[in-house]
Amino acid sequence: MAFALLSSPSLVSVCDKTFIKPSSLTPPTLRYHKLSYIDQFQSNMYIPLALFYPKVQQREESTDNELSHIAHLLQTSLSKTLVSYYPYAGKLRDNAMVDCNDMGAEFLSVRINCTMSEILDHPDASQAESIVFPKDLPWANNYEDGNLLVAQVSKFDCGGIAISVCLSHKIGDGCSVLNFLNEWSRITRGRRATTLAPTFVGDSIFSSNNYSPIIAPQLVSNVSECVQKRIFSPTNKLDALRAKVAVESGVENPTRAEVVSALLFKCAIKAASSTTTSMSPSKLFHFLNVRSMMKCRLPQSAIGNLLSIFSTSATKEEDIELPTLVRNLRKGVETAYKKDHAEQNEYILEAVESMRKGKKPFDDEYEDVYVCSNLCNYADYNVDFGWGKPERVGLPNGPFKNVFFLKDYKIGGGVDARVMLDKQHMSEFERDEQLLQLIS
Repeated sequence: MAFALLSSPSLVSVCDKTFIKPSSLTPPTLRYHKLSYIDQFQSNMYIPLALFYPKVQQREESTDNELSHIAHLLQTSLSKTLVSYYPYAGKLRDNAMVDCNDMGAEFLSVRINCTMSEILDHPDASQAESIVFPKDLPWANNYEDGNLLVAQVSKFDCGGIAISVCLSHKIGDGCSVLNFLNEWSRITRGRRATTLAPTFVGDSIFSSNNYSPIIAPQLVSNVSECVQKRIFSPTNKLDALRAKVAVESGVENPTRAEVVSALLFKCAIKAASSTTTSMSPSKLFHFLNVRSMMKCRLPQSAIGNLLSIFSTSATKEEDIELPTLVRNLRKGVETAYKKDHAEQNEYILEAVESMRKGKKPFDDEYEDVYVCSNLCNYADYNVDFGWGKPERVGLPNGPFKNVFFLKDYKIGGGVDARVMLDKQHMSEFERDEQLLQLIS
């Protein structure tokens, strides 16, 4: 069983590794892609995502020939996709510039010697799902001349396949990754490239000219400091909790993200405080996709780190009551929507302040800082390469501790949350009664 063999070198066999260049050369006018202030603040960590597709009836062959055929199909479509996503085929010139030199993307073809169900049913989702990525690559900080995009197709003994990607956070955020996957899958299915071509905004929105240059990235990953727990909140229980919180908080129609992130924040604080005599002052930062939150609205096809943040804090026991947290989160969202984030961007202000004080990002007077990224409604389960919708969309452990990722579940209105915490706090977090009521 794969349960006992995840660390076995015989579980994974790399059949081929190649480099895929754009099918047509990038014009000289697009040779250099200037990075925004937020891009520069980010490390060149890889954003990882994996899509698992079960065996379907159309695929009769089950030998290495099938893997070779699938790999060739994906490589051809990837080459076409890179024409419009050309910065991902380049390399970092320095912390402020991408040389769009058509170096290409790395592509691996892999056989995994177990069934897909053994991976998807594994109790440690993060460890199991990481098997479909190149070793140690997800969330890794890439400072050298490495590729800005690495893709892998993995074939299981049962005939199922997984497609994984690692895209540089320097160039784009999670929305950018989904845009890329949708375009790649569309071209793989034989469809024409989308009429809404990606727009690489570069430093045209959050220009670095307005601030002191960032010579080296500040927000770097550290996967070794955390462990991941997958928390699935089914639709019926989540809807019941939302209704209860609406009554108790006075917040009209609290969203899935508001309720789940508030609960995760509360449980994490309690877990971190379990070994101390009092609750540690804590703060939760929520990342925002601001494409539609600026005076000059950007389409969702815009590529870049188009982000801002808002936060809520908790300094005493009363602050972590669920209705209070949800009420404060709603106030934070409403305030954020009143701003033009091209002019009033809290993420940039946080970056500037951390640079001025010489401290780590999000590291202020609060002892424990948590970060939440809400990927719900990104339609990642609609990414279809020609084999239907994925059985699961996986996200490996990282990029550092005290991070919550919220994703859609494949059906219904449930939430698939990935929680990264310090190992010593995770065991206490998992035993929280309120959390168990939601997921059991």
